Amino acid sequence: MAFLRFIIALALMIAAGVLPAAASGASRLPLLAKPPLGEFWFRLSLSGERTGFAEQTIVETADGFAVAAAGSVKMEVLGFSRQAASREEYRVNRDLSLRSFSVAETLDGVPQQLTGEMTAKGVKVIVRTGGEEKEKLLKTRGPVYPPPLVNLYPLIKGVVPGKKYRLQMLDIEAVKLKEVTMIVQGVEALPDGRRVVKFTNDLYPLVDNEVWVDLTGHTVRESVRDGLVETTAEEPQQALRFIACAALARSGSLLDYSLIRVDPPLADPAALRRLVLEITGIPPALPLVQGGGQHAERLADGLVRFSEEPIRPEGGLPPDPASFLGATAQLPVDDPTVKSCLREIVGTEPAPAVQEKLLVRWVAETVKDDAAATADSPLDALKNNKGNSLARARLFVTLARAAGIPSRVVSGIVYLPGKGFLYHSWAESATAEGWRQLDPTFGQLPVDATHVKLVSGDTDADLVALGGVVGMLQVRAVTAEGAAPAR
Repeated sequence: MAFLRFIIALALMIAAGVLPAAASGASRLPLLAKPPLGEFWFRLSLSGERTGFAEQTIVETADGFAVAAAGSVKMEVLGFSRQAASREEYRVNRDLSLRSFSVAETLDGVPQQLTGEMTAKGVKVIVRTGGEEKEKLLKTRGPVYPPPLVNLYPLIKGVVPGKKYRLQMLDIEAVKLKEVTMIVQGVEALPDGRRVVKFTNDLYPLVDNEVWVDLTGHTVRESVRDGLVETTAEEPQQALRFIACAALARSGSLLDYSLIRVDPPLADPAALRRLVLEITGIPPALPLVQGGGQHAERLADGLVRFSEEPIRPEGGLPPDPASFLGATAQLPVDDPTVKSCLREIVGTEPAPAVQEKLLVRWVAETVKDDAAATADSPLDALKNNKGNSLARARLFVTLARAAGIPSRVVSGIVYLPGKGFLYHSWAESATAEGWRQLDPTFGQLPVDATHVKLVSGDTDADLVALGGVVGMLQVRAVTAEGAAPAR
């Protein structure tokens, strides 16, 4: 990812060192005919601790390939913090050389957009930032390659151990062309039997970047300064679960990536009792959650309209209310600590509606909001008196089920004044009128109308589904009653 190279370079300027060289012998390998097609996910870590993710999709076109890349990362080194989020699109020729590109990125809170194309004179780039637009011409000496495809260069040219490869890479952050030297160290075998090409490059100052790519072009691992910063391939489900949990926790590593801005912004969102939104980016395979005052319908061109009126639950009790009372792996209803806490909160109060109010108020007032926490265990939230929205929603549902109130966790987006829509978890309880939405993070019963449910449930499958839409949504407010959109 282009943004990741910017973050790593800054981190290494703070904690610089020198990598030892490594080499092994191998014979010439066959040329790679084309890049691997499909979607690929990567884990980003600093000193072994996960700091973000990256995703890349490559599709073959009539005259080359289309490459889409996205990611988000936050790194802290010796008290210095750097954060970036990016969406990148590149069109390349069959030899992977650049034709055109479009990048939207946020670096340390500053958004920037770049578009450009190859011309006879060089790379023409338009930079938009801070309401200003500038044009630059980057003069070239031969083909230029986009950052997501640099690792493939030795394979498409023919791997020869010990050989140096030089190319021009488009440097998005500096808006210039960067000369990159790559040296093939040799061919190694992974534990699963795959053969990988190991090489180094000089992308970062003072140190070499070690890269392992398998013979089909899949990047397996990148390591900077002997593992200080690492990029490793991972399964999509793992990446999507991380994205969902980090977005729900409003983790700094994903805050810019997950934020959904709305123009014009909503005024006094807590006072809204009815809201109609049109949202793009929801996959066709994702079921639309209904009930609890929410109605959702798919329109043309991938648009989904959500009507939110949570003050009016409807539909009556679910057909199987008992299925929303038991313990699960995430909801320790039978834990003695939960039972004891429940008695302290509700005492001898027999009315479920009153119990709900007591539980919502207690969680909101006692369990402090810890947006940076990625732990989402209700028992941890109970023990430490702090947690993110998912932990607090799970804690409420656990206590409510222990009280005999059918309840479930729901997640989606909610509007925060001064920011926009962010990902959030809350809860629903079954009543004779229908599912009633309540928010133990904000202490709302019922919730305001900016709560838009995208998934119902909190299993790994539900979190993976939610992670699949993070960073993909665009929202437009159509109707707002109780407060009008600000002008």
